[in-house]
Amino acid sequence: MHVRNFQEADRAACWELISSLTDWFGHIETNKDYVGTLGERPAAVVEADGEIVGFTSIEQHDSNSLELYVIAVRQDHHRSGAGTMLLNWVEDYCRREGARFLHVKTRGPLTPDPGYERTRQFYLAKGFSKLFETLDLWGPEDSALIMIKTIE
Repeated sequence: MHVRNFQEADRAACWELISSLTDWFGHIETNKDYVGTLGERPAAVVEADGEIVGFTSIEQHDSNSLELYVIAVRQDHHRSGAGTMLLNWVEDYCRREGARFLHVKTRGPLTPDPGYERTRQFYLAKGFSKLFETLDLWGPEDSALIMIKTIE
């Protein structure tokens, strides 16, 4: 596997990938935004055997803080190292830009979901800390947990 910067020719494969992850990415309009803004925001893909098995993009809110806007890995490549490779690419980007903080929004434990429990465990294992959880961002059926990591 290897990570490289997103190229326009990758867009269709990224759409197919995110569309297959209905347990995590079940809102078509949100998915259109995630895939539609690839390349407008810094983005990367991870390839295995010539196929895209994951992608990520980030949004810079200010010079000190970047948001992990989306990270998606094909389900048959979960726990393969693909997510770690994408996160490493994001953190390297943060360092080059001089950003001190990386943050991510994910579904919180106030609205339990086994898939998102694994997602939160991934972020915790990668050095993120829980900052706060709210039911106001996405609504009472879908709590939002904001997690943050200091970039060294």
